[in-house]
Formats: sequence, structure tokens, C-alpha cells
Amino acid sequence: MASSAPSTRHAGLRQRLRQTTRDMLHGLVPPASAVRLAQTDAPVDDAHFAAPVCRNCGAPRATPHCGACGQKAAARFSLRDVWQEVWQSRRLFELPFLHAALRLARAPGQVAREYVLGARKRHVHPLKLLLVAVAALVVLLDRTGYLTAGQTELSGQMQVVASWARWSFSLGLLAVLAATWTVLRRRGGYNPVEHLVLAVYVQFVVIAANALNLLPLLVLDAARWAVPWRQAASWYMTPLELLVVAVACRQFFHLRWRRDGWRIAAVLALFFLGKKVLLLAYGRLVYHVALAH
Repeated sequence: MASSAPSTRHAGLRQRLRQTTRDMLHGLVPPASAVRLAQTDAPVDDAHFAAPVCRNCGAPRATPHCGACGQKAAARFSLRDVWQEVWQSRRLFELPFLHAALRLARAPGQVAREYVLGARKRHVHPLKLLLVAVAALVVLLDRTGYLTAGQTELSGQMQVVASWARWSFSLGLLAVLAATWTVLRRRGGYNPVEHLVLAVYVQFVVIAANALNLLPLLVLDAARWAVPWRQAASWYMTPLELLVVAVACRQFFHLRWRRDGWRIAAVLALFFLGKKVLLLAYGRLVYHVALAH
């Protein structure tokens, strides 16, 4: 009994230290910043972006660019803005990129909400992240022969199928967009492009997880292990994707597991079915393309 008392006190002390640290870090972020607002039910409307405040750092802003952090005044997303912002900066491999990838692993919906609310300079553009992830995955698929493993001889048509199959991983983006817009379009006041931002961030996490799943095959004998690896992945990658979608929706739309569990379940069901339908349609397209060759 005597030994348990000090351990209890130490545990309580560690808990207080962690809470104090979180409070201190939280206090460093101004209330008007999108990082703080993303933790609330702040509305996403025109008035939010019209306020003379930098939504990246929270400082008052009287000019088109923030005098504190340098971010341009954030505007509500439209499809044109998405393409303009992704090409304004071509620097991909930099420290913010790594930081964004690590944070997205645990809080994809929170990052997407902060970005939509105006913290644009703080986070890497979602399309840039997605393009890098897709490129990395395509390289890994080619190096490991993951999609063609088990085929003793590939005909010209099968090579076409394998080439097109490398891009099927991106179909989940459309499935996420369709699912969230169908079930949650009245939640939070988000427009379709803002739903798209969430879908792109989610798809980045999913593709990054698929790429990490292939990394061991670079050091193993891929010709021997690729087939059983692919069979095993079919059991755990789909549940992992569903978990990523569920966590992202909960964070982005400020849902609660118990109160809004049915909404999350509906999103997951539509995502799963939508992805299956898209893969089936894509497979038929690839089939006809292969026949043409």
C-alpha cells in the first residue's frame, strides 16, 4: 500500500504537468486564429472571412497581407481558388510538409477544418500533399511489383491493366466527397469545395498508409512475399481506411461518437459502397482499354 501512494502522486503530478503544458501552448494561439476556431462550432460563412483578422495567426489585419505572419487575407474556397493556391508555391520537400504529414496521421479532420477556416500558411495545400503521396505510391508499386506479383508472364493487355490499376487508389477521394456531401452537407455550412478539401486530406492519409504498407517489400524478397502481403493487406487496409474516414468526419464536422454515431455510420456505409461502385466502373473502363490494345 505504501508503494502505491507515491506512484499515485507521481501520476497525478504528470497529469497536471501535461495539462499545464497544453494550457500554455493553447494560450499562445490567439482566439481569432483558425487553429482555435477549429476547436469550436464557429460558422463557415462570408462574415467569418470578411472580418479584419488574419485567420492564420489571429492578429488584426488592415492590409491584404498580415503584418505578423505574412499570409494573404483568406477567402472562402471556390474551385478556382484551389487550383490557384496549389500552383502558387512549388516547394514540396520542406519542413512544413513533414510536419503536416505527421499531424494528419492523427488529426486529418482537424487540419482540414483549420485550413478551411483560414489557417492557410500554417498547413501545406492538400493537393500538393496528395500529388506527392500518389507519386510515392506509384514508385513503390513499380519497384515492388505489387500489382503484378504472381503473374508468370504478362501479355500486352495485362501490362495495360497493371499500368491503369496503379491509379485506382485515388478513387477513394470521390467516395469520401460523395459520402460526406450526401450525409453531412447541412452540418457546419460547408460548401462542396470545402468538402473536397476534407476528402483530399483524407485521401492523402489513406494513400500514405498504403505506401507505408509497401515499404517492407523493398527489403524483403518481393517476388516471394508480394502475393501473401497483398492477400493479408486486403484484411486490414479497408478497416484502416474506414477508421481514417470516421475520425476525419468526427473532427471536421464536430461530431460525437454517441450522439452522432448514426451519421458517422452512414458516411462509412456510403464511402464503402461508393468506392466499390467506382472501382467496378473503373475496372470496366480498364477492361475496354485493354481490349483496344
